[in-house]
Amino acid sequence: MKILLVTPFITTGAKFGNFVHTGGGVAVRYENYEKQLKAAGHETRVLCPDRRTVDTWVLKDSGYITSNCMKGYPINALTPSNILRLVHCFRWCDVVVCPENEHMMSLAFFSKVFRKRMVINVHTNVHQMLSTRPTTLPIFNFVYHQFLRTALCSSRVKCYTVSETNGKLLRENGVEVSGVYELNTREEEVEHFTEKDKQQLRQHLAPGVPKSTPVILFAGRWLEEKRVHRLVSTLPSSAALVIVGDGPLDMTHYNNNNIFVHKGFLPNDKIYACFLAVDWVANASDFETFGNTSYEANSVGVPCILQPAGGHLSQISNPGTNGHFVDFDRPDEEVRSHLESFVHSPPSSEIVKMNIVRKSDAVTILDVIDPASFPKKPHEMPFESKGGDEVFRRGVLIARYAIFETVFKFAILFVGCLFNVIVVGTVAALGGVTQIKADSYQDRLIRVKMHKKRKRDKIISFLRKTGKQEVQVERIKGAKIKEIVRDDQEGEFR
Repeated sequence: MKILLVTPFITTGAKFGNFVHTGGGVAVRYENYEKQLKAAGHETRVLCPDRRTVDTWVLKDSGYITSNCMKGYPINALTPSNILRLVHCFRWCDVVVCPENEHMMSLAFFSKVFRKRMVINVHTNVHQMLSTRPTTLPIFNFVYHQFLRTALCSSRVKCYTVSETNGKLLRENGVEVSGVYELNTREEEVEHFTEKDKQQLRQHLAPGVPKSTPVILFAGRWLEEKRVHRLVSTLPSSAALVIVGDGPLDMTHYNNNNIFVHKGFLPNDKIYACFLAVDWVANASDFETFGNTSYEANSVGVPCILQPAGGHLSQISNPGTNGHFVDFDRPDEEVRSHLESFVHSPPSSEIVKMNIVRKSDAVTILDVIDPASFPKKPHEMPFESKGGDEVFRRGVLIARYAIFETVFKFAILFVGCLFNVIVVGTVAALGGVTQIKADSYQDRLIRVKMHKKRKRDKIISFLRKTGKQEVQVERIKGAKIKEIVRDDQEGEFR
């Protein structure tokens, strides 16, 4: 099956007001989706507004899907080049998987025109985002959910989200949610991590901190909505805080005797190792639809400290087992006292793993693209009998489908698409947003060529570092060594 993955963008500088930046953990989820689809034998392509979003996982040593990564997803406006790119992508694929966005109605319209199935994944706690502008909250709340409801009027479009809390919120606003994802964890990344390794990494993260001092970790993007400053200001004097990540905000000025800041994002194996090297993983954000890092920490037996809001509410069912809720909105002294009451006695790894809140009816990306999740329409079902009543009933169903599905719903989605093209584009233009043009076929060829050269240089560099200067690489194609011969006369690479 051919799957088109539409990814969010994270580093284009776009944001809602001064509060919300886009992307983050959603991009990581789409990396996992792509890997699961590849492993199941599906063919994938990635479409994004800015290649920087997926460069972190597309341009890896394995090099998978590099040539299939395309730029041109219309975040700001449906420019002619972006429309042509969408037409090309929808003609190629069988299923489209995309995050919620301001062009949902347009994508649903393309889905209907090209008769392709589409999955909309809702990752953002839009209510918290909209609450940053209380005067316009009712208007934008209605518009956002109306966008979703309009896109979902097509029977070819389904909606999924990442937490039961957000799913309930969407249903209360008239949005039909077909299921909830469960995060795919990677405990195997650290299955050979020894106790000695843990202590060495702990000393690297928090140098000079005694083993008896509890270490709390925040790992993620340095953004306003993460509220890292609340972790800093309420930290008990008898504990240490480690901050790992990167982002628009500067956290390095927090460095002091019991706060340690490490700038830079870490790959999965290293971040999971960091979980094992600390006592707690904390998140003071009241914005999360689902806390990815806290759930991943739980998967390797490390408890979490969470703000009781949003998707966090569905992650701890029995406080004290896999973590604690702490209301960081309360005065500093109260929060500090609450943390002091339990931070020195974390639950054991076994208790944490036993009490992870798992979803009994969780879905995976393989479930949502399954044709069975898009049941046949009544008029497409086989005849139950050959009598005249069955023929008449089938005729009524076909007529109803022709009127409501083909004409009425098509008209609704067409109007929604026009709204996206005209209104959203105009708002973006008035706001001074620079439009992102789709890349060309030549752009992609140049990118792939540069990536192959980068991989070839890495292989040569590795061979040099391992002392194999006498090895001559005869042929490297696609960054894979096809033939290696020893050359004792010349210790050089050609």
